[in-house]
Amino acid sequence: MPDHNPPMDPNTILTMPAEMFAEFAIESALWLVRESMDAIANKTDFDPDPEKCFRVMGRLPAIRELRDLTEEQRHDMFVEGFRHIPNGAHEAFELLLAEHKPLLWDAFRQRWNVVANEVSLG
Repeated sequence: MPDHNPPMDPNTILTMPAEMFAEFAIESALWLVRESMDAIANKTDFDPDPEKCFRVMGRLPAIRELRDLTEEQRHDMFVEGFRHIPNGAHEAFELLLAEHKPLLWDAFRQRWNVVANEVSLG
């Protein structure tokens, strides 16, 4: 998806806190995992529909799948999820990822703990 915004100045203050980026990234990763699971179950091509991005039905299986990954793998999924959502914050996200990765990783950890503990996964 082409981005028509001018390059971001590295000294620019991020438009939203790392926690918001983490929330969007995790929700979009849940969407990608769910879309993948649906494609496998239906024996169709993986073609995530951005219209469904924040309307993930059946979060529990996606949460379980992400829980089975290592933290590094999960974080990679969060990054990929964010990169797939239709929004105007990709440059700011990439800047945060490049310049303040530990801050973003900490936000991922904190938000993931909330999401993973939303439901009893027994």
